[in-house]
Amino acid sequence: MLIDKKYPLFKRCLVMLVFSCCWFFLSCQKALIRQRNLFVPAEFSTIEEAVKNSAAADTIIVRPGRYRICPAGIHITQKNLILRSALGAGETVLIGTGEAPLISFDQGCQATLDGFTLTVSDSDPNRACPLQGGGIYCAPYSSPTIINNFIVNHKAKFGGGIYCAEFSCPKIIHNTIVDNRAQVCGGGIFSFHASAKIAKNRLLRNSASFGGGLFCNADRSVIHNNLIVKNTASHAGGGCIFIDSSASLVNNTICGNSALFGGGVFGLAGGFQQLNNILWKNQDDLCLVDFAMTCRPQFSNITDADYLGVNGNISQDPLFIDPNHGDYRLRPESICHHSGHPQKVYNNPDGSRNTLGAYGGPDPLE
Repeated sequence: MLIDKKYPLFKRCLVMLVFSCCWFFLSCQKALIRQRNLFVPAEFSTIEEAVKNSAAADTIIVRPGRYRICPAGIHITQKNLILRSALGAGETVLIGTGEAPLISFDQGCQATLDGFTLTVSDSDPNRACPLQGGGIYCAPYSSPTIINNFIVNHKAKFGGGIYCAEFSCPKIIHNTIVDNRAQVCGGGIFSFHASAKIAKNRLLRNSASFGGGLFCNADRSVIHNNLIVKNTASHAGGGCIFIDSSASLVNNTICGNSALFGGGVFGLAGGFQQLNNILWKNQDDLCLVDFAMTCRPQFSNITDADYLGVNGNISQDPLFIDPNHGDYRLRPESICHHSGHPQKVYNNPDGSRNTLGAYGGPDPLE
């Protein structure tokens, strides 16, 4: 009664606090109950069936095997769904028909795709293909995590391997993206007005008319510690092409790519950043047209020596361990060790000055 008469406001606040705590506790319990593990093929015979019966926070675990996916592909709409293999990409293969993206992440989706080989059943180069994203399509405003996958032998008009639509923010990490083809742009990855994180991937032998490995158009992607090797473009940007882009290209190894213009990197307008990269033995390492001063490479090793002595750039054999067999790590005596940008933010994990290429910097390719 004392509280009722003298402290009515205190009592109301106390009641509201207790009610809020109870509501929060019950909400957490409800969320925990909803988080389920769904197993393929033990519970669901197909991945499509498991996705259809899943909720936002579920995890679908796929046992090793080869799974044929329907022509429409797998559409993931659940916000935080995790679709992962039990034993990794080498053991779990998803096979599409090539008529649509094998995996599509819808608007607002923040799902995770972890540990699959994504490929197609028909390797006919004349087969019909989707407009955007042969392997994976990231819809506008989606932000999926695509990690630890092999993305192989897909085709599309734009983005043979992966297409990142406008305002998407996918995390594309530690994938091998190989032998994909785009009829127009972005054999490996196409990023259009997106803000993708593209890190620690291997982009190998992809092809397109423009941007064999990677095409960035008016985007703000962060591209670091990737191995971009032996990609081809019939016109420009064998390894990478940047059009009106403000992307950052940091600590990448870009080697053996070919194009008529900019076999390694082609840039047109915009203000993208190049830093701590190795561009070596590409057909025309670097071609920049109508570019801002910020586009000039900094602290990089470039074969053609166009920027030798400018912004800390060098031009000496990087001494890869065994490039003929795909080993682009550096020998101990390589000049690329500790030749990167001197700021501490770029230092190697042991605190030493940045080492150029994909295997240097604070988050090196494993």
